[in-house]
Formats: sequence, structure tokens, C-alpha cells
Amino acid sequence: MNEEKVIGRNAVIEALKTGSNISKIYILFSAHGGSLNEIQSLSKRQGIPVTRVDSKHFAELTSGLKKDESAQGVVATLSKISFVPIESIVQTTAENKFPFLLVLDRIQDPHNFGAILRTAAFFKADGVVIAKEEQAPLNETVIKASAGGAFHVKIARETNLHQALMYMKEKGFWIASSSVNAPLSIYEMDFKIPVAVVIGNEGSGVKRILRDKSDMIFSIPQIGRIDSLNVSVATGVICYEISRQRGITK
Repeated sequence: MNEEKVIGRNAVIEALKTGSNISKIYILFSAHGGSLNEIQSLSKRQGIPVTRVDSKHFAELTSGLKKDESAQGVVATLSKISFVPIESIVQTTAENKFPFLLVLDRIQDPHNFGAILRTAAFFKADGVVIAKEEQAPLNETVIKASAGGAFHVKIARETNLHQALMYMKEKGFWIASSSVNAPLSIYEMDFKIPVAVVIGNEGSGVKRILRDKSDMIFSIPQIGRIDSLNVSVATGVICYEISRQRGITK
């Protein structure tokens, strides 16, 4: 594996607590103990996959260790992509007439996450904001599903999306949320403004606390018999409409 690694129980726990971009955690089958329970609990909260491996696989993962070092039965791999502070993303949009951000509320399928990043890169979104918990991790599956798009869009990971939206509002962004049942159509929206669009969870949509802080809530009109779109497809429709309204060309 060519990913960076965090090795040892305390190191992995600290990495989880400090928001390091962990993509996956490997635990030796024979390893047990209270600290492993904490690692698994923190991982579950952050949506990071944990895999139990046999001694041969674990030895391969820790092959670079010195003789006096111990992995303590735990190895975490870090994503090839680093997150950037939301402040940095917002500051870089200051000169843009109509900056555009995507805010992802608990997108849990890695293929959906990857497809959304690909769409964000294609339509030149200024950035994508995700939460630290209940969100698919930025791992190899996501990067592959993004077809490389993940390398071409700035991504911020925030502890509290509600606070992130408040910060964006303070900096002049309008907050718009997509919702299946919203009476306002996306085609009635005026996106020629600085806007952050909140995209909701695959099953439950945008959290109420985030909807309540939105300036606008819109839907994609249903034409056929299917009453909803896959979240990544819906994001594509939204990004296209924003781009169309602004007359953006290459």
C-alpha cells in the first residue's frame, strides 16, 4: 500500500480525535482491549471502515516498522487528499462575483460521494464542505468513483455543519437547500448570487436544523413516475442549472 499510515493504538486514537484524514483502519484478529473499543467507536461515528485482518496481512501493513516498534494490533491509512480549512476556501472566493459551494449533509455511500466530487470538479464549484461524522470517508473508493475529480476540488471537513453555514452567511453567502417536497422549483431560483447549496442524506435528506437556517429551499420538478433522483444525479442537475444561469463557458 502506498498510503501514509498511522500505527499504534494511542496514535490512531489521537488521529481520530484531531480530525486527521483517515480512510481506513485495520485491526489484527487477535488484538483486543479497551482502547480498541474506543477506536471502533470513534471510527463508527466518523464513518471510517474498520477491517479485521489476519497476521500475514497485518505483517504486510507494518512491514516498515523498526524492530523496537510495536503496532499494538492497529494500523490506520490516510487519504492521499488533504482537507483545507473552510476559511481558506471562503477567502479564495472573495474575488469571485458569484462563488458557489456545495455542502454535503451525511452523504454515506462512497460512490455517491465520489460522483458528487466529480460533478463539483466538472462544474468548477469553488469548494465542497462535509461533516466529520456520518459522512463517507475520503478513501480510495471515493477517489476512484470521482474519476480523479477529488484532486481538482477543495474539500473542507467541519465538526459542525450548522456553524459552518453560519460562517458562510456572515461572509455573504446565501444558503439554499434541496428538498424533494419544496414548493419552489430549481428553475424559479436565481443563482446569480454567492451561494452554498446543501445536499441532503440519501435517505432522510437535509437535516431540519440546516433547512431552518437556509435562505431558500427548492426542489427538482418531478416529470416521470419516479418521485426522486439518486443524490449524485440530483447534484448534477443542480450544478448544471447554476452554471446555465450564470452563462459560464470554458
